[in-house]
Amino acid sequence: MSATASPVPVTSPARSVVVVGDDTALTSDAARILRGVGFSAESRTALDGPTARRRLTAVPSLVLVVVGNTGKPAELIVQVAEAAPGAPVLLVVPSGTSRTDLRRGLHAGAAGIVFADTIDETLAPAAHAVAAGLIAVPPATRRQLAPRALSHREKEILRLVVEGYTNRQIASALFVAESTVKTHLSSAFGKLDTRSRAEAVALIMDPDEGPALGVLSIPAASEDPAGSDR
Repeated sequence: MSATASPVPVTSPARSVVVVGDDTALTSDAARILRGVGFSAESRTALDGPTARRRLTAVPSLVLVVVGNTGKPAELIVQVAEAAPGAPVLLVVPSGTSRTDLRRGLHAGAAGIVFADTIDETLAPAAHAVAAGLIAVPPATRRQLAPRALSHREKEILRLVVEGYTNRQIASALFVAESTVKTHLSSAFGKLDTRSRAEAVALIMDPDEGPALGVLSIPAASEDPAGSDR
């Protein structure tokens, strides 16, 4: 009887990841976690500048951007796009990062977000997902990727909010009850992931994000022949 040869296991090469950030301790922790789950991790302090770009001779499987308390995710992602075009980006951000910065990071091209205080539990699965071409974000940021569309009435009301109208003035201008205005505003704030009139106005007026909301495409009251005076 001839012996049957046992199959030779095939070992996949470790996927490469470049970890960049200005928080030395957090960057080191992130690199350690990724090495422990099969990544070949290289830590850097920056990706900007011609010298740094020249050293990236091959596009990594993943770029992990560790954002410090004073960092701006979108600006760092621009550096990544120049240094490693085509590489998926995963952000590690402080838990207090503003909604605006999170939205801008996602719009700039990040495929995943991990909060710094949860990296022990969430970094490894998020890194594997992003390296495989998936999107991985915490539940709290999910609406920022696919916000619910505003209704026409919500856009009308928000347009008047931008102009400085009070709820009573909006109700008068649109011939609805003030309680109806409050209901629509509450719904709109939820869709925009904002908590106040000021946050909603800041988002609507943002040159990068505001146009997609369609609020400013509604004629201003001063431009609308049917509009009412305050």
